[in-house]
Amino acid sequence: MWPFRKDADRGSGRTRRVERLGERIAESKRLRPLSLDPDLIAVAMERTRRRTVVGLWFFLALGLSFTTTGVQAFLAGDATSGDPVWWAAWTVEPMFAGLLILLLNFEAVILAHGVEPGHHWWTRIKRVLLGTTLFMNVVPQLHPDRFQLGSLAVHLIIPVVVYGLAEVIPVIQARSRQVVMQGYAEAEGPCSPAETTDPGPRPAPVADVPAVPAPPAPAPSAPSSPVPVVEPVKRGPRLPAHVVDALKRARDQAAEEGRGFAPADVQRVVKVPDAMATAIHADLSTT
Repeated sequence: MWPFRKDADRGSGRTRRVERLGERIAESKRLRPLSLDPDLIAVAMERTRRRTVVGLWFFLALGLSFTTTGVQAFLAGDATSGDPVWWAAWTVEPMFAGLLILLLNFEAVILAHGVEPGHHWWTRIKRVLLGTTLFMNVVPQLHPDRFQLGSLAVHLIIPVVVYGLAEVIPVIQARSRQVVMQGYAEAEGPCSPAETTDPGPRPAPVADVPAVPAPPAPAPSAPSSPVPVVEPVKRGPRLPAHVVDALKRARDQAAEEGRGFAPADVQRVVKVPDAMATAIHADLSTT
């Protein structure tokens, strides 16, 4: 039986490949709403940001260690380790790098909120810090006794790379936060007016027997006419179909019992005033 079933499945097009593709499509339909969940986006973005920033900080520290030695050699000159200037020269480059990193971190925070620094000294300070580091690393390599093209290129490129990494790290943090906030904003979406306004209390349930409106008032008679006014026949109000059917059954039951159909029978079916019951009774008696 198995070969015949296999051939039948192939004849209908339900092969193993079709079943596998169907399973993948069903899985994709379930994964799509999960992949768009803002919390999942925030977690994945935070994990990627942390991994990227840690790696950049590691290489930034390596570059700063190299530029620090170049700045120290430039400032210390012929001083030995017993001279305080030799030790103080080690703190200059970390101070410059720390100032640059603090400025760029603050810039990342305000950029994440869509605010620009907007001051000419902001860019000037960053350029001064980069320029001094670059100058103190390159000038000693230009001395004829120490000149080497490879050493000059390294002392020229590494400060620029360090400055670029210091610029990129805050931008990564700002853009990561922007992606997270954009995901939450798209998930919330614009609220409709019905969602933002209070719908108010719900109306009370309507009774089984609907309320019957009051009968229309009789038309006033003309004062100039000598002919006596004849009151028009009061017509009963328009009633729902199920109420009319109940009144007709009450009328037929009164006829079967051999008694007349009275307004009191109308009031047993629907609770209305006497005048309205009389008008309904008149309508049922004439129809």
